[in-house]
Amino acid sequence: MLKLSPKSALYHVPGIAFLISKSRLQIEYDLARKQSHDLVYNRAHTFTKQLLKFLKVNIVVLNHENVIKQPAIICQNHTSIMDIPAILHTVGGKSLFCTKEELFRIWVFGKGIETLGMIKIYKDDKMTGRELRKAANCLKEHVCDNGALTPYLVAFPEGTRTKDKGYKMNDFKRGLFSISIKYDLPIIPIASYGGLDITPKSSWTFNKGTIYEKVLTPLFPKDYAGGNIKEKSIRLQNDTQNKINLGIHELIQVYGKEKT
Repeated sequence: MLKLSPKSALYHVPGIAFLISKSRLQIEYDLARKQSHDLVYNRAHTFTKQLLKFLKVNIVVLNHENVIKQPAIICQNHTSIMDIPAILHTVGGKSLFCTKEELFRIWVFGKGIETLGMIKIYKDDKMTGRELRKAANCLKEHVCDNGALTPYLVAFPEGTRTKDKGYKMNDFKRGLFSISIKYDLPIIPIASYGGLDITPKSSWTFNKGTIYEKVLTPLFPKDYAGGNIKEKSIRLQNDTQNKINLGIHELIQVYGKEKT
C-alpha cells in the first residue's frame, strides 16, 4: 500500500501536479508553434529545476566530465522516484527514459512523456525489445551538430527500486547490455546515493535532502572483443554492475557520515 504523509497529501502532491500540468501546457504551446524537439525537451529540464527547488532537494554531481558527448546508454542504480530528476539534472542532454507502459496512461503526465519520446517497457519481453531497438536506432542516427542535445537512453537495469537501506542492488537484467553491444552504444554508469532518505519505496512522502550522483568512467562495446553477443553482453553487464556497486560504496564511505 502506498504511504502518503499529511504534508505530502496537502502540499507536495498538489504542487507536483501543478508543475506537471504547467509543463504540459507549455509543451503543447511549443508543439503548436512547431518548435524543434530539442527546444520542447528543454521543458523537461525546466520542470526538473522547479521540482527540485520545490521539494528542497539538492543534487551533488561528481566526475561530471565522464558524461561523454555522444549517444550512449545511462545505467544507474534505482533507489527512488527522485532518480529521474536527479539524472536529468546530472546529464543535461536529451535523456530518453525506459518507463513502464502503464505510466503512459496517467492523465496529463502520460501524454507528456510520450511527447518527449520516452521508451515504453512492456511485460512482454519481445515488445520491449522492439521498442529498445527502435530507440537505439534513433540514437545512432541522431546528429549532434548545430547545438542539438546529445541523446541518451536511460535505464535502471535492476528493473525496480531497492528497499535495502545499505543500497544493495538487485540483479541486473541483460537486455540493455545486448542493445549496447549490437548497436555499439557506450555505457555511462552512475552510482546514486541519498534517494532512499528523500522518497522511500512504496511512499509518496518527500523529505528535503541531498542526492549524490557519481558519474563513473564509460564502458565501450569495442573493448569487449571475442565471443558472441551473449557472452560480450554478460561481461559488459558484470563490469557495469561492479563499477556502480563500487561507486555506491565510495559514496557511502564519504557522505554516509553526514546522514548519521
